[in-house]
Amino acid sequence: MTAWMLTACNDFLDIKPYDRTIPESAEDFSALVHNMCDDIDKGGVVGAAVVGSYKETEDLEAVCDNMATNLTGSSDNLRTYIGTILSARQSLYQDLYQEIRNCNIVLGDFEDGRDTRERQDIVGTAYALRGVSYYQLLRMFCAPPLADDAQLGVPIVTEFDMEAKPIRSTLQETIDQAERDLKAALDCDIQEEMYRFNNDVIHGYLARLYHWCGRWQEARREARLVVRNHPLLSGDEYTKMMSTQFGLTGNKLFMADRLSSSQMDISASMKFLEGRPLSADYAMLFSEGTNDIRRKGNLFFNRKRKNRKLMFSGMRSAEMALIAMECAYHLNMADSALAELNDFRRHRILTDDYAYTMQTLPSVNTQTLIKQDATGKPLTPLIQAILNERRKELYLENGDRWFELKRHGRPEFWVAVNGQKFWTRQYMYTWPIFLKDTQVQPNLIQNPGYEETF
Repeated sequence: MTAWMLTACNDFLDIKPYDRTIPESAEDFSALVHNMCDDIDKGGVVGAAVVGSYKETEDLEAVCDNMATNLTGSSDNLRTYIGTILSARQSLYQDLYQEIRNCNIVLGDFEDGRDTRERQDIVGTAYALRGVSYYQLLRMFCAPPLADDAQLGVPIVTEFDMEAKPIRSTLQETIDQAERDLKAALDCDIQEEMYRFNNDVIHGYLARLYHWCGRWQEARREARLVVRNHPLLSGDEYTKMMSTQFGLTGNKLFMADRLSSSQMDISASMKFLEGRPLSADYAMLFSEGTNDIRRKGNLFFNRKRKNRKLMFSGMRSAEMALIAMECAYHLNMADSALAELNDFRRHRILTDDYAYTMQTLPSVNTQTLIKQDATGKPLTPLIQAILNERRKELYLENGDRWFELKRHGRPEFWVAVNGQKFWTRQYMYTWPIFLKDTQVQPNLIQNPGYEETF
């Protein structure tokens, strides 16, 4: 059945400007949506752009401050500097619009059996994939929404039209489009497991979207809903989840590369990661030592600061708990934020002295790259403790640290490679629009810093 669906999909995706071949039957549309979900499961090129992949996680982790890039040796096969992969980021732009095109075909042409359960699942998944694609375009190709230069969004395309040459929307219009699509997916109440995007996953993506945009109340609401349905794990349950590469174990809600067919490639990446130590700055965050379950048994890294944690591209409820407590902080709910931070630490610290008070919170470390919160205000001990907990927990997941640096001021820093300094500049956190699109549509504005480079 799967083979037939993928073969059928290849036929009707051969779309030509003047002789379109599009799906016609419910089976055709189901095959198209199934193919998009299958690409996520296998870590395919387009699926990787939409929800991430082990390779994207490896690349982004290697060029931020969780790893000791300046200690790179001859056996280190990891990236060292974001500038070496910026040109390749353009392909993500192209891949995301390919996904949006496929979703538009489903949403624009699928009419038979409009009120059936099957149709609701298919249409809902198309809305979810389109909403997630716009969320990814927002994070990758737009300035952070709370930054002073946040103006331009990306082109909004909601209909299948091979001749269209849209220009960039406003940032708010891009946010609104992602939100509309995710809410439309919720309305469809997707039931079929193979389509991946159940309501908890969509609520999680809404939490991510609102969090990225600084809509704290809405982000907190969505995140807390997910955590209620998928409570935090601790002890052996947590260790088992974090030691399992494939499958939705524990409170993992969603993941890419979930098929064991990816094992060889992921194993090679894990070997590369062992070739570079983690930064002392990162390792020192684990001040409780092996009383932190993430350090016990070298679950995350060993005494030589060599990585032991498994890569993960997807969504866990721990991320939602971290979003909720940060939002509480920005909503001036300091007591709630501290209580939720302590509850999180209770699930990670193996002794009874896990709890902070406002008086015992560690003082602000001015030597780290992040020196301001997402709103541009100087760090306080409470928000830094929350951000540090996120940094510890989500290391090697979804390129999270890179996007945290982008969300918190886009700090500039340099690495030394072969006796030379290579600078990560502020503009590099926002990636270049696909060059061919700017050539076809001269009014499509390229992101600052790339006008003469790409």
